[in-house]
Amino acid sequence: MNVVFEHILFFAVGFSQDLLITYYYQAIAKDWPYKSAALSFLVTIVNILVIYKIITGIEDRVLTVILVYALGNAVGTYAVVRRHKNHALHG
Repeated sequence: MNVVFEHILFFAVGFSQDLLITYYYQAIAKDWPYKSAALSFLVTIVNILVIYKIITGIEDRVLTVILVYALGNAVGTYAVVRRHKNHALHG
């Protein structure tokens, strides 16, 4: 796999995973058991797939992939918080 594409993919996965996690916490806070359970399932699958991929396939660039993945998580958190803040102000 192309190194640049791989880093973009891990960024996108980190971003998406953080969206899922944030909505998972929101579902728990709002006492939505089915939505919470479904999101918990998805978050767990993504976590294990990411760990598996890091352990089995990218030994030579593991640090940069982890950093890009973490950056994707950070941007995902920012996007959700920003969206909710804007929604609260205008909605």
